[in-house]
Amino acid sequence: MDIFECIATRRSIRKFLDVPVDQETILSIVEAGTYAPSCGNVQDWRFIVVDSKDLMKTISEYSLGQECIHNAAILVVICSDPEQTERHYGLRGEKLYTIQNCAAATQNMLLAGHALGLGGVWIGAFDENKVRDILGIPSSVRPQAILAFGYPAEVPDEKIVKDLSLITFFNGYGARIKEVHRVLKDYHVDWERRVSEAHSAARRVQERAITVTKEASDQVKTASSRGEAIIRGYQKKLSEKLEETKKRLDKIEKKRKR
Repeated sequence: MDIFECIATRRSIRKFLDVPVDQETILSIVEAGTYAPSCGNVQDWRFIVVDSKDLMKTISEYSLGQECIHNAAILVVICSDPEQTERHYGLRGEKLYTIQNCAAATQNMLLAGHALGLGGVWIGAFDENKVRDILGIPSSVRPQAILAFGYPAEVPDEKIVKDLSLITFFNGYGARIKEVHRVLKDYHVDWERRVSEAHSAARRVQERAITVTKEASDQVKTASSRGEAIIRGYQKKLSEKLEETKKRLDKIEKKRKR
C-alpha cells in the first residue's frame, strides 16, 4: 500500500491473535521510529521492547487494567530523555519538544506496524512511576507512551474524519478555505455553503427589520409625546382666552346693570 492508503486505513486495534511476531518485524517497526523528526535532530527518544507476558501483565495492572496490553504480542514503551533536550532548548525543550519528538516516533511505528500487517494501539493512560519501576527506567527518563502490537483479531469500523473545510484555515485562525469544494471535488459543499450564506442573509434581514421596527416605534413615541405637548399648549391657550372672555363679559354685564 502507498503512504496515503496506509495513513487512511490505519486504526487502533485492541484485540490480537495469540500469534507471535518475529524479531525482524519488531525491529523494522522500531527502526521506523528512529526516522521520525525531532527538534534539532536530538533524537532524545529511547525504546523498550517488551515481549515477556509476565511483564506485560504487570504493566497492564498499572494501565487501568487494559487487556490490549496483556494480550498483545509485544509492547514498545517510548521514553524521552528531557535533560538532553533541555540542554539544547531549555524549558520549552523539556516540557514540549520531548513530547512532540516521541509522538512523531509513535506515529511512525504505528504506520509501520500497519504496513507490515500488524495491528497496534497507542496507550497513554498508565502510571508512569510504576512503569518506570517495573522496567528499571532511570528517574531522569520519562515514559511517554506504550504501543501494543499484534496480529489483529478484530475488524475496526470505518473512521469518520472531520471535513477539511471545518478544520483548515488559510493565513489566520478561522479563515476558511475559499471554494473548498473545488479542492475536494465535492459540489455538495458548495451547496451547503450557499445554504449557509442564505441563512446568514436571512438573519441579517431579520435583525435589520427588528432594528427598523424599534426605531419606528421610538419615533412614533417621540412624535406622540410632541403631539400631546402641542395639544396641551393649545388647550392652555384656549383656557386662558376663555377666562379672559368671561372676565370681559362680567365687566360688560356690570356696566349694563348700572
